[in-house]
Amino acid sequence: MHQKLPNEIDPIRLAQNGLKLNGELLIKDMPRLCESLVTNEGSVDVDLAFDMDEINTPYMQGKLTTNVSMQCERCMSPMIVSLSVDCLLAMVISELKVAALAEQYEPWLLENNDPVSLNAVIEDELILALPIVPRHTEACIPNEVWSSGEDSDAEEDDKPVSPFAVLTQLKDKQ
Repeated sequence: MHQKLPNEIDPIRLAQNGLKLNGELLIKDMPRLCESLVTNEGSVDVDLAFDMDEINTPYMQGKLTTNVSMQCERCMSPMIVSLSVDCLLAMVISELKVAALAEQYEPWLLENNDPVSLNAVIEDELILALPIVPRHTEACIPNEVWSSGEDSDAEEDDKPVSPFAVLTQLKDKQ
């Protein structure tokens, strides 16, 4: 059973308290994500853990799973894309501290102490996980469509005329 997720969070406070959040968010509540989808139906399973590492860097570790409907770029028909996103974001309040982060972290720049929209953070991670060119793994269009339009049974004996053939004819006349 999933709990209701808050709309806004204070991520640093959650990390200091070592809290965990899990629940569901509706895809229709993520307008930027919906721009890339065929339909806005479905939900995202969210499992987040906030904590501090050994050098007191606040971080969020999460697992996001969902199925979204996108348009196949080959056949232009809808297809289901399964997304499973693992994220590990370190919270920083200054761009200067990004370079000092441990390699395993992706930076999450918090510009001030205002609450952060949980939907927006999850939406950003899902958008980054979308395939650039969605397409079916199996052949989704007939083989005839893949041909170049030229008849493949054309006679291969018809060699192009060489531009030097005229010179050969002139040499033979002499």
